Amino acid sequence: MNRRNAIKNISIGVGISVSSGSLLSLISGCKSDSATTTTANAASGLMNAKNAGFVEEIMDIMLPTTDTPGAKDVGIIEYVNVALDRFYKKEDQQTFTKGLGMFQDAVKTKFDLGSATDASREQLTEILEDWIGTKNESRREEIGAILYASEDDVAAKDKEKFYIYKFLSNVKSLATSTYFGSKEIATNHLNYDPIPGKYIGCIPVEEVGNNWAL
Repeated sequence: MNRRNAIKNISIGVGISVSSGSLLSLISGCKSDSATTTTANAASGLMNAKNAGFVEEIMDIMLPTTDTPGAKDVGIIEYVNVALDRFYKKEDQQTFTKGLGMFQDAVKTKFDLGSATDASREQLTEILEDWIGTKNESRREEIGAILYASEDDVAAKDKEKFYIYKFLSNVKSLATSTYFGSKEIATNHLNYDPIPGKYIGCIPVEEVGNNWAL
């Protein structure tokens, strides 16, 4: 799966998101002993170790290592898991957890697995293509209507889609916010100014560049 296509296609909705300021505060307050967060370290949050590892793999498919580090390389799952635990309301945590469970059921069913956490990277990539790949481009309006509806207004036949799209949308939102706010990406791969100067409005974007850290 192409990273740009994955992000573009799931951007039909961001679901429940956490502000960049909150995530950056969390990131600056957490320290890891290594650049790549282990599954054990990632379990100190809403998800247990296995589920955190499962979600980390999805994030790394969306943000793989290319000429820049991937999601695993900068260890974003540690911060995402804590953010889910600290910043999400109880009902939003339940929505995320239910969507995660339903997506894992979809993975198990599609590939006849005993556990979704046994899925290979190739299998996860394939099912992500099914749900958020470019072939869904013509269904953006339909998917958006399901995603932005309240749970009570979603037809019974669309409940699974509702929760899975909520889950995938949240994974994308949290992954990108945390990734671009990480120290490695912000300071070594984007324009970064720890002490920004005065505000200057209405100037051509080419004069300042558009690849700035969040």
